[in-house]
Amino acid sequence: MRNSAALCISIMLVSELLASFSQILLKKSADTAHRSRIGEYLNRLVIPGYGLLFCSMLLTIRAYAYADSYMIVPVLETLGYIFVMLLGRIFFRERITGRKLAGMGLILAGILMFYL
Repeated sequence: MRNSAALCISIMLVSELLASFSQILLKKSADTAHRSRIGEYLNRLVIPGYGLLFCSMLLTIRAYAYADSYMIVPVLETLGYIFVMLLGRIFFRERITGRKLAGMGLILAGILMFYL
C-alpha cells in the first residue's frame, strides 16, 4: 500500500513537471512572431509542447492505477500551478507578486478543503 502511494506521487510529480514545461513552450511560441498561420501551430515549440502535454496525460492516467484514493491525483495536480509560476519566473522573468501568492494560496486552500 505504501509503495503504491509513493509511486503515485512520483508519477504525478513527473507528470506535472512535464505539463508545466509544456505550458512554458506553448507560451514561448505564442510570444513569437510566425511567418504563416500554419506556422503558428506547427513549429519547433508547439509540437514538443503538445508532445509533453500528451506524455503528461498518459502519466496522470497511469498514476490513477497506483493511487490508494481517487483524491490523491487531483490534489497533486495543483502542483502544476506552482511549477508554472516558478518556471515563468525562471524563463520569462515574470514577477511573483503578493497577489499571485495570495491567489495561489486560495487555490490550494480551496482544493484542500474540498478533498479533506
